[in-house]
Amino acid sequence: MKDITDKEYYTNSFHYDVRKAPTPFEKIDFEKDYPKYSAGGFIHYCEYPNLKQNPKALEAVWDYAYDRIGYLGTNTPIDQCFECGFKGEFKPTAKGFECPQCGNHDPATCDVVKRTCGYLGNPNQRPMVHGRHIEIASRVKHMSLGNDANDIARQ
Repeated sequence: MKDITDKEYYTNSFHYDVRKAPTPFEKIDFEKDYPKYSAGGFIHYCEYPNLKQNPKALEAVWDYAYDRIGYLGTNTPIDQCFECGFKGEFKPTAKGFECPQCGNHDPATCDVVKRTCGYLGNPNQRPMVHGRHIEIASRVKHMSLGNDANDIARQ
C-alpha cells in the first residue's frame, strides 16, 4: 500500500509520518489526544535544526506544549566527529551515519545521537534494524532556520 507498506518501516504509535513537515505546534495539536490509547507509554517529539542561535524558538514550543501534552522530546543535531572536529548532523548512509565533512563513521572516533523508540541512542555503536535506520533517515525537520523559527520565537 502506498505510503504504508512501501517505505520499509511503519510509523510508530500515534505520530505524524516522519516524512511530513508540520510545524511543531501542528504536530503537538495533532498528536495530543492519542496518549490515552498508548498504554505502553508515549512521547511527543519534534525534529529541529541546530537552534543554538535561536533558543527563543525552542522556548516558544516548550511553552505551547506545557499545558497540552505530558512528555515532549526535543531532537536537535548533536553529532560530532573527533577526526575533523565537525559538530552538527551526520548524514545517513547504507553503512550507518557518517560525518558530512570527512566521511568518518568509526564509532571509536565519532559520536552519533538519534532518538530511537523514545530513547537516545548511538546507532553507529549499536546498529539498529534496517527499517528503523530508514525511518530515522527519512525524518524531516519541523522547523527551518529561516523565517518560521523567527515567527515561532515571536509567538
